[in-house]
Amino acid sequence: MNELTETPKVVTPQVVIVGNLTIDDVVLPDGRTSMASPGGNAVYSAAGARLWQVPVGVVTRRGEDFPAEHLARLDALGIDTAGVVPIPGPTVRSWVLYGEDGSREWVYRTPAERSREVAVRPGDLPVRWLTADPAPVVHIAAMPLPASAALVDAVRAQAPGAVITLDTHEGWAHEPRADVLALAARVDVFVPSREELADLAGYDDPERAVADLRTHGVRDVVVKLGAAGALACRLGEDPVLVPAHPVEAVDPTGAGDAFCGGLAAGLGGGESLLAAVRRGCASASFAVTSFGSMTLADTDPAEAARRLDPAGSDRRLDHGGDTPAEDGDASAENGATAAQDPEPYEISVMMDEIDTVPEVIEDHLRDADGAVQAIADLLVEHGIEHLYLTGCGDSAFAGSATALAFAKHAGVAAEGVHALDLARYRVRYLPPRSAVLGVSFSGKVGRTTEALVQAERFGHLTIALTNNPEGALARAAQHLLPIDVPTLGFSPGTSTYLGMVTTLLDLALRWGTARGRDTSAARAVLETGPELARSTLKANAEPARQVALMLRDQPWVTFLGAGPNEAGARFGAAKLFEGPQIMGVSTNTEEWAHEEYFVTTPGTPVVLVAPDGAGYDRAEEIIAEIDFIGGRPILVSDREPAHPAHLLPLAPGLPEEFTPLLAALPLSLIGFHLADTLGKRSYNFGSEEVKAEHYDTIHRATIGEPA
Repeated sequence: MNELTETPKVVTPQVVIVGNLTIDDVVLPDGRTSMASPGGNAVYSAAGARLWQVPVGVVTRRGEDFPAEHLARLDALGIDTAGVVPIPGPTVRSWVLYGEDGSREWVYRTPAERSREVAVRPGDLPVRWLTADPAPVVHIAAMPLPASAALVDAVRAQAPGAVITLDTHEGWAHEPRADVLALAARVDVFVPSREELADLAGYDDPERAVADLRTHGVRDVVVKLGAAGALACRLGEDPVLVPAHPVEAVDPTGAGDAFCGGLAAGLGGGESLLAAVRRGCASASFAVTSFGSMTLADTDPAEAARRLDPAGSDRRLDHGGDTPAEDGDASAENGATAAQDPEPYEISVMMDEIDTVPEVIEDHLRDADGAVQAIADLLVEHGIEHLYLTGCGDSAFAGSATALAFAKHAGVAAEGVHALDLARYRVRYLPPRSAVLGVSFSGKVGRTTEALVQAERFGHLTIALTNNPEGALARAAQHLLPIDVPTLGFSPGTSTYLGMVTTLLDLALRWGTARGRDTSAARAVLETGPELARSTLKANAEPARQVALMLRDQPWVTFLGAGPNEAGARFGAAKLFEGPQIMGVSTNTEEWAHEEYFVTTPGTPVVLVAPDGAGYDRAEEIIAEIDFIGGRPILVSDREPAHPAHLLPLAPGLPEEFTPLLAALPLSLIGFHLADTLGKRSYNFGSEEVKAEHYDTIHRATIGEPA
């Protein structure tokens, strides 16, 4: 303890613990006593947090009889006690009587109403702690619901950037459920015990209860499971069971509070939620090995670090079947197929999936289970006039690629908006009669999940289009539009992308029909899509390979498009990032003349995605300009160019709003042939750690406050 007693006093805590302070008179089964021991959730939480050597401050109220030496002990541990507010009257005091069987009984020595009188109030919060840069993690320990609510609102008002963690109180079982849910939705991490979560949900099933919480806007949840550890449930991800550290438990008093302290310390130190939960489990393991809070006070932080389980015992509880694709990255890794394939990342998987596209389009135009028609009818029933298609990566491209079809055939205002922009910048200003359709093949992408959560918060209809009906996106949505695209391994997605595009085009026509519009001619044309896709693949077998050879020695490639095919340009650039992993940039056809023109030199390749339609004449003018300055124009189109260009032909016959179904095919073939000729696998991670961190970033579903 010598090194701990020399720890200097902290000025600006990164972790602020807000809770109660008690004096405990402990009677053990063998007759031993420990009188006037420091107790209360503030002490246990602060002691559990300080094990991880982040600056910790405590906010609580102490009565006139609280021993000064106990405050001095906290100071000596490096816990800032500037937030301890003296008040008249006694500290809450109780006998803690232990039985031979490990049972405990509290006999309060102060009146019951004293607990409410000593509860922390917003005015007790040190302003300089909340307004520090960076903003702290603030843990609100268990206390009566009105006190917790007032503190949460005060922290939000004074420190919008603070991360708030909230523990539950046994008294909340007698409060209105709606009030508890509303409070849980206002914090960043809700930390109930299993028992108190069951009281709130009305049943004892933590995973199901967390899914129910999500429907009420609750974000990240960590469920304390006692001797079983904790269930970490981050929005947009599958739950992860983090086991308790195996120790001989003597006294569980304060273990949950110590856990919360370790959790807050991990978050305050910049750890992910999962890593912070592991720290919480380690802190709790020290709290249970003896009687009283001083066990934590006597623990060396170095010993805590040695006890930390980095991840080896975690168990991800994935109930969504095979691992689905990550939007904008790669097709799903099908468990059964991958197990038979010695190299599921092999580039040939990409080509095999491209070959399935005609069947994927055909299957998704059938609407065999009536799911698309049901959503079309739902949109009419709700009188929807504005549709916002949102997602990330390929899923965002799918929304942008089909917006024109919704406008033209359903007669509604439709717009593709990236999920981050919708969740953080647009959602507050969406007009009445709006619906938000979140698109995510994997169903796990955090920003898309956030967009639906925020849209529902502002009163809009939400729909999830996903291949994962049990995923976070589906749970966040009011309605589900399922798709089913079989995948063969792990590769840059083409079949998954076009499965989503087909479903959205089908919805546009069915919605138009449900609105009383005649879409029969458009339906007949769209039904030719599978055969036109076969023709397009056949026609591009050699031209796409030749273009790939042309591009193999180039440092970068520009993709241009307009209208529904600006999304196609972005898709083409994405396949270069994902497959051969070379630089591909995308921009609007018109913008090239204003920007990339200045870095396009003789020999620079430029790919224009320009089927016949409203913007084709401008694409021809840009081709002429590229040729004039010595660039190498490559045209993806169903028209022969008037100026010299390498043509990647699309089978003719689709109106412009349907051409994204075909334009993606030669672009994917370029990505495949480039990867193949460069000797690349379809998708490369430097290590398993890099892969895990990558998906951790994509799945993280923080909920921000929109502009």
